[in-house]
Amino acid sequence: MVMLVGCGGAEVSSRPTGALRPLRVEIEEVTADSDTLAREESELVARDVAARRAGEHGSLPPVERSGEGEGTAWPGVTVRNDTPHGLVVWFAGPCARTLALPSHTDQTVELCAGRYDIAAQLAAPGYTPFVGSGDELEDGSTYRLTFYVVIAPQTRTIEATTGRRRR
Repeated sequence: MVMLVGCGGAEVSSRPTGALRPLRVEIEEVTADSDTLAREESELVARDVAARRAGEHGSLPPVERSGEGEGTAWPGVTVRNDTPHGLVVWFAGPCARTLALPSHTDQTVELCAGRYDIAAQLAAPGYTPFVGSGDELEDGSTYRLTFYVVIAPQTRTIEATTGRRRR
């Protein structure tokens, strides 16, 4: 007989030991190579950016350089979500990435050097996404992109900056 005990030591149930069935696990080998997976991710991110571009959207300002990293280091982009909502940012380009940030957090992502189309959207209804085109990221540089909400009478918008917030 096996006795199952719940939180606080209370008996939950008991049953004969023979009632337990053996656990069966099957492991399948993944046959896709890393190049195929990277290409599929890149296509998916590009479709996500294009979908936001096709609908109503605001213009994302160009990503501006915020500092210098090591000479040959990949570009680093620090995204700051200074809003009360979750934020998703898509980087469509040579090394496609998607970032999901909780409110009032930041995250740095390393990307390959090259040209990126970027889209961003809050995880809350009533906000228009932003889309930017052709941001060129260079090796050995760091970049910063900050999102915050501006509340105006009868409207809600999300703003994005590459530098400090306007006051």
